[in-house]
Amino acid sequence: MADNIDAVFAQIGFGRWQLIQMSAAMLSYAALASGLIGSTLTNAPISHRCEVPDDIYESSGSYESECHYPYDTGITTFNDTGTVNISLISIQPTISYNASAINIDSNTSSVSCLEWDYDKSVFTSTISMEWGLFCEKAWLSSLYQMVFSAGSMIGDVVGGAIGDKLGRRATVRYGALVLLASVLGIGLAPFYSIVLICRLMMGLTTSSIIYPTYNLVMEITPTSHRTVIGMILGAPYSIGVMCFAGLGYFLRDWRTLHFASSIFTFLLLTVSWVVDESPRWLAQNGYLDEAKEVLRKAAAYNGSPLPSSSKLDQILFKLANEGKAYFKNKKSCTSTLELVFSNLPMAVITVVTPLTWFLMAVVYLGIPLNVSNFGGNPFIYVALTGLMEFLPAIVGIVFSKRLNRVPVMTATFFASGLCSLLVLAVTKDLWWLRWILIMAAMELISTSYTMSYVWAPELYPTVIRSRGCSSCALGGHLGFFVTPFITDFVAQQVWWLPNMILGMCAVLGGMLVCLLPETKGLDLCETVQDVKERSKASRLNRAAELYQVDVQSNLSSS
Repeated sequence: MADNIDAVFAQIGFGRWQLIQMSAAMLSYAALASGLIGSTLTNAPISHRCEVPDDIYESSGSYESECHYPYDTGITTFNDTGTVNISLISIQPTISYNASAINIDSNTSSVSCLEWDYDKSVFTSTISMEWGLFCEKAWLSSLYQMVFSAGSMIGDVVGGAIGDKLGRRATVRYGALVLLASVLGIGLAPFYSIVLICRLMMGLTTSSIIYPTYNLVMEITPTSHRTVIGMILGAPYSIGVMCFAGLGYFLRDWRTLHFASSIFTFLLLTVSWVVDESPRWLAQNGYLDEAKEVLRKAAAYNGSPLPSSSKLDQILFKLANEGKAYFKNKKSCTSTLELVFSNLPMAVITVVTPLTWFLMAVVYLGIPLNVSNFGGNPFIYVALTGLMEFLPAIVGIVFSKRLNRVPVMTATFFASGLCSLLVLAVTKDLWWLRWILIMAAMELISTSYTMSYVWAPELYPTVIRSRGCSSCALGGHLGFFVTPFITDFVAQQVWWLPNMILGMCAVLGGMLVCLLPETKGLDLCETVQDVKERSKASRLNRAAELYQVDVQSNLSSS
């Protein structure tokens, strides 16, 4: 097990050196905010109307968001110059357009809008406004968010492999460079196709960076501090969301808002070059001198002593041998999956954990999509979303410090599912009770999500930690992908079914969590074999506890 190396970090303590490494992880979460929820303001729904000569809307001043001219068409004739003359009954004179540029509905004789006039009372410029992504082109507007999610799913796989192969530091350094290039590409793009490509790369690189940086912090944090630090790392996402809302209130042009909200990406690039590599990863990959140098630097920054040089060499040499054994076994197998599934406890973690993340993501996103928004003000809505993300982190810290992982996760899953199911039994007249149940379900599942970020790195060993955690993130992104189908399509067929699905997903997630091992207060596993030994030790401890209870019961009865 990892007793020796964790003992070294316990001796080094938590101080200035860990804070430097934490800054990269926290900035990566903050940078995620503008990418994940950026479309709510940079591509917000905009009221629009057809724009025609002579300002025929001057009298009404209304925006009906129509797709065709709101006037009956009269005679439509084609002339020799290739233009079509459309005589609109309600206005004069006749308007002439290029015949190939318009769409005439043969059933209604209506003409599709050629140019748009937008309601700029809230936003002066958005993605859809710049490229006219309305009506027939509305599906192109949806791609703005979809390609980010698609890139995130690719990044879950790529980032995990790179994090384990090249190291945590290399992943964040070069990932930050690509992320910055993607951010600049979106803000300067003259064509929508370039925006979509850059959004895909933005999702890919953001997802690739987050878990390696998170694992770096978990691997260098003393066991006694790991829970609190793990919960704190996700808080910058909430702060990023609230900052994005504040910037959006003052900056109504999408390009200006995009660049301003990308400040965390610029800071991440700067910080990435002062981050140190994980000593665990260095030792397991044979870089013993580099690992020792990083540990010395950590001790110097924190003002703490290190074990003797011979003792430190012994600890690092042990890690190196464990890493060599893993890679040797990996080469003798047809794939990493074969090695993982040869170990039953590791196989359970590999299958169950991503599945629980999938179910959790469905509930986590499905609850807000299945209820009314907080109001008509988009900036208040986004800010409240960030606040709702921040509160579970505080609740999670309180519970996780006092309770084990399994009971906390099980309770929050089951309670969230129960609240979602109880909503179906409450009439619309008791709207306040429905609201309380829905918000309680949201807070509970958010607490589960926050706790999962702490639990996942503890479940996987160092040799596959980045890939294991990335598989969890992939399960979560798949959940995000299918959720709109539940809240939109299914709701149109059977109104009560979405809440039923969300409630059952949460209940099923709570049942699956019980199959995972308890990790609170335990050292991190280094190899797949360590996971098996941890499971065996847990069973022995449980058997000893039951035996002790049985003995005491017999003594009491006698």
